[in-house]
Amino acid sequence: MILRRITNAFRRQDWFTVFIETLIVVLGVFLGLQVNNWNAGRTNRAMETTYLELLRRDLRTIVVDLENQIEFEQFQVRLANDAVSIIEQPPSELRKKQLGMTLTQLGARRTMRIDSPTFLDLQGSGRLGLVSDPDLRSAILSYFFGMQRWEAVIDKNNEFFVDNSFNTFTDDLSVGYWFWDEDVMNLTPPAFVSLILKQRREGVDPRLLEAGGAVLQSPPDAAVWDEVRTRLGKRASIAIANESIASNVRDEAQAVEKQITAYLEARN
Repeated sequence: MILRRITNAFRRQDWFTVFIETLIVVLGVFLGLQVNNWNAGRTNRAMETTYLELLRRDLRTIVVDLENQIEFEQFQVRLANDAVSIIEQPPSELRKKQLGMTLTQLGARRTMRIDSPTFLDLQGSGRLGLVSDPDLRSAILSYFFGMQRWEAVIDKNNEFFVDNSFNTFTDDLSVGYWFWDEDVMNLTPPAFVSLILKQRREGVDPRLLEAGGAVLQSPPDAAVWDEVRTRLGKRASIAIANESIASNVRDEAQAVEKQITAYLEARN
């Protein structure tokens, strides 16, 4: 309709009408583009808010998991330290049980994993650009990509110092496998560890596990127990190293969460 009027105005050489009609077309296109841009911006802003809120929730879950990791490593350090006093006790059935339970639990290790479904979604869908603040986007990327390195460090620590060193040593000593008993140890593990131990006790016939343990009856010679103390020291040291890593990773997660919260609050 407008094009027909412009064409007729050209034929009549009515330049004023041509100008007005052309201006109407240009303004219409411009306003249409502006509305589309405004709608797209509003949609992106809403999506950004949703993703950041989900990411903040993921980070809070990560913090809880890391605090469990820290609690686990601290428990392992305490066990290693307490084992020194147990070794120095005279041979007895109680000493045998306490050493067996302590060495068995010290053979356990915990894998650290930083999982965020929201970050994986943002990365996989190419939507990281929805986070419009460059500093916040950089902080999120730095955290999750940096965590891969710390996960690998703890994996290596556990593989070398726990699996290949400590557990191999206790296997060679025929320590056996001992169910944890809080009454015997007079010590309650962290809640999530207690749950695992309970499931293990309920699911495995103790006759399959509490075998061996001859070395726990009485010290065969001082050199063996010197070596046990050395291994306990290394086990405690690696638990402390893992705890330090988990603490730093937790602190960084909390910092990113606070940065997201501040950004969202500033926009509202």
